[in-house]
Amino acid sequence: MATPDQIPTDLTIDLGDDLSPEEFVAAVRNFMGYVAEITDAQKGDGADVSWTVRVREGSALVGVEPNAGAPQSRLAMIYNMAGYGPLALARGDIAGAGLSEKAINHLKSLSDLVSKHKNGKGVNLWVKKKPVGIGVGIAKIIREDWETDYHDFGTIEGRLEAIQDASGSLKIRVKDFLYPKAINCIVPERMIDHVLGSFRKRVEIEGRIHYRRDGTPISIEAQVIDVLPEDSELPTADEVRGIMAGA
Repeated sequence: MATPDQIPTDLTIDLGDDLSPEEFVAAVRNFMGYVAEITDAQKGDGADVSWTVRVREGSALVGVEPNAGAPQSRLAMIYNMAGYGPLALARGDIAGAGLSEKAINHLKSLSDLVSKHKNGKGVNLWVKKKPVGIGVGIAKIIREDWETDYHDFGTIEGRLEAIQDASGSLKIRVKDFLYPKAINCIVPERMIDHVLGSFRKRVEIEGRIHYRRDGTPISIEAQVIDVLPEDSELPTADEVRGIMAGA
């Protein structure tokens, strides 16, 4: 493992010396993706934070250095989140980690890379010259949490985004503006023609909804799909007032 005096920046990843070239590239890509996500999460003061890559020659240390004008208060929050996120995930506190789903997925991918190697050595993030381990357990915890769900009957409203065959059934995705990620929808054979006619339209889907522990819907087993009118087809405020006046 590297020592603090070898770390090139305040936010660095130590990838060790046993990754293949393909794994090294994947690890760097996920590290940069993680940095981008936690940087984006700290927007709000109008000041941009950009990063320059710094690599220590002859090592597997890849760091990022902020632009000269980056506000120190925002950098402090980014560094704090960079170190706190993996620690929270490692102890199973996924909701409390305060990370976006993309950021969590980047750390999961780094953890998965670690699990491929028999020596069991983890990847280390170095935050302000202090190591934060990303071990095998993080991917396992995330996977178990994402696969553990409960279900209930209800409705989801959104726009039909994609259609694809999936193991003999029709699998579609519906984008609900309330959630950042599209929701998978399993449709029975009898509804295929109706779904094809509803593609790219706003719909309301009724059925059994599967949720994650935090209440985010993962998928819905459709029983009824109703096409909703577009905004342009809805009556205007003046038209509604006219209807009410006539009543």
